[in-house]
Amino acid sequence: MVRDAGVRVAEGRADTAQVAAFERDRRRLIRCGLAAGGTVVAASAIPLLLAVRDAFAESDDDGALLSRAIRLERTVLLAYDTVLERGLLTGRAQRLVGILRDHERRHAEVLTTALTDLGGTPPAAPTGVEDVDDVAEGLGDLRTRADVLRFAIELETASVAAYHDAASKFVEVKLLQTGASIMASEGQHLVVLREAAGRQPVPEAFETGER
Repeated sequence: MVRDAGVRVAEGRADTAQVAAFERDRRRLIRCGLAAGGTVVAASAIPLLLAVRDAFAESDDDGALLSRAIRLERTVLLAYDTVLERGLLTGRAQRLVGILRDHERRHAEVLTTALTDLGGTPPAAPTGVEDVDDVAEGLGDLRTRADVLRFAIELETASVAAYHDAASKFVEVKLLQTGASIMASEGQHLVVLREAAGRQPVPEAFETGER
């Protein structure tokens, strides 16, 4: 069973224990081959990966980063909702995507609360396939279980990459920890999706994107 990484929020400045906790999450992702800032994920394998990362790179404060993250989570949520509503999956695959969908909803809720606490206004929710295409293309063309799993792997890889980049930009410690926790959760999603697709759960040192 996939279990969502708990979101631990701590107030104040970073102390040694907080930094250690963040570093533990980051190193765990790197060991699993999921730190998309490194060489293990080839950008050519994910058509819009660089565009997603660029959007986060352009965010220059915590509020802007949170807005980008909320938009991303809601986009992934919309994609999973669409897959489930279209009845493209059955059995274990359907249950898996349902669990991932629920995780994304929780992530969006946590991030939205954080943004409103800062006095910000959540971004407009994505409404259709064209919005999902900004993160991973092909939602409207999915026909088979294999199509769905490939597409979901692209979505989750984009999410890991985005949170990896955001980690170096958050100013508030509690947001840094929230982002690290969500990144770990998205990394877990990626592992179980790769397993479901019959791929190695942990990519090789140099992922080619050809499998």
